[in-house]
Amino acid sequence: MFPIPSIVHRNPIRTVAVVLTALVFLRLVSVILSPLNIGPDEAQYWRWSTELDWGYYSKPPLIAWMISLTTSIFGHSEWAIRFYAPFGHGFAAFFLFLLGKKAFDVRTGAWAAAIYMMMPGVWLSSNIISTDGLLLPCWSAAITLLWYQRENTSWLKAILMGLAIGFAFLAKYAAIYILVGFVLAAIVDKKTRQALLSWKTLATLATGFAVILPNILWNAAHDFATLGHTADNANWENSTFNPENMIKFFQDQMGVFGPVSFIILLGGLAIILPKTDKASAAKDRWFLCFILPALIIIAGQAFVSRAHANWAASAYPAASVLVAAWSLRANWTAFLKIGLIFNAVVGFAMLAFSISPAFADLTGFSNAIKRVRGWEPSIAQLDKAAKSIDATGIVFDEREFWHGMDYYGERLDSPPEHYLWQRHDTPHAFAESFAPVPKGQPDTYLIASIRPNFLARMKADFETLEPVGRFDIPIGGSHLRTFCLYKASNFNPVPRTLEYETEFKDLVEKCPYEENIISSTK
Repeated sequence: MFPIPSIVHRNPIRTVAVVLTALVFLRLVSVILSPLNIGPDEAQYWRWSTELDWGYYSKPPLIAWMISLTTSIFGHSEWAIRFYAPFGHGFAAFFLFLLGKKAFDVRTGAWAAAIYMMMPGVWLSSNIISTDGLLLPCWSAAITLLWYQRENTSWLKAILMGLAIGFAFLAKYAAIYILVGFVLAAIVDKKTRQALLSWKTLATLATGFAVILPNILWNAAHDFATLGHTADNANWENSTFNPENMIKFFQDQMGVFGPVSFIILLGGLAIILPKTDKASAAKDRWFLCFILPALIIIAGQAFVSRAHANWAASAYPAASVLVAAWSLRANWTAFLKIGLIFNAVVGFAMLAFSISPAFADLTGFSNAIKRVRGWEPSIAQLDKAAKSIDATGIVFDEREFWHGMDYYGERLDSPPEHYLWQRHDTPHAFAESFAPVPKGQPDTYLIASIRPNFLARMKADFETLEPVGRFDIPIGGSHLRTFCLYKASNFNPVPRTLEYETEFKDLVEKCPYEENIISSTK
């Protein structure tokens, strides 16, 4: 008899841990070997990590703390910034194995871990540093502990559950959905209700509140900046009721969770749940309490405004367990295997693109990684252009490029000052508040513009603004990063009144240069 099945049968926990560790190690190797630059959001998180605090403009502090930890050990290279990324998802998958094993059986737990680790969204998130990579392991730990607490309450589990919830909030405010799930689970499930209506829940609440209290106080001291940014992201003031956005959101979820896994999730709601036995249906409803709120709310958000693909990512830890249980119950495992193989192919392609960008170019996928390429030559060229006009600093009209300069400018011998022009009266991006353009000073600036719809507005804010050149940086395939360059002086922004908005609403000025040129204007 082949020995591996007997080993798995004798010690499933150890076996799953070994498999997950091997997969985490593989992804870590990809992170270390990748020549890709860090992206703008990663550069922003890195900047935060250099000045630790209890909160930041657009996110809670956990991601900055984690980057600070890894860079303090390994230095400030790209791989050191991303070092934690593969580990978090490995932890999440192991908690989901324990949850599936406890709620159903060992096979369900193993399938749940596999479904989670093979998610395209997890493959991607394991190669970048993101808040989801911190939220989802905390989320998975919290719902696992809740199920264990449901079976047998203890003070230790109550405190650990509070820690998991608290750190989930310090990772990302999408953790609010876990509280919604707790409430719904208490309503639909008697054992959960009994567990949560015990004195031990006070320990959970007190622990969780103690963890997040410093962030609450930070927000209160900073005009609730992080919550304000979260509201800005919702963009309800520009709601349009667009069903196409909602359709696209569900299409994107197939890309996040995997097409087959997502189809099984939807199919199970329609086919399996109505026909299942009472005991199993009760468990299914418990898991749906942690799946449906995020999916329904974010789908609604997409309908009235917009939604990014990962905004509903918190639905998929519980969904991994439920899809595993449904696939086994309905004998859909052959279909599930096809989906996981497809996800694995996609994931290994991501690893290949990360390690060899030339392979992405060769296979026509250069567009997928263009935002993390070409930053060093871009910054070197901007530095050269700034020096050619004796500029005291570089002004950007797009936050992504400010963050590129912020990180890769550190590698220059004498990095120029860099600022982000502010579109509104109040800051709508971290860099706008961190590095605003100095007002009322007769300094000369290099404007590095990529937004033709902002140029007329910027001309109103500077006393002088004249074109001096343009350059294009190859970023894979036929893609270019293009900057139109201007020389400007004496920044005095005009008030952003209703008249201002009306005057500049439809003004677009294209770059006057059609080709790659930098003139030497002094």
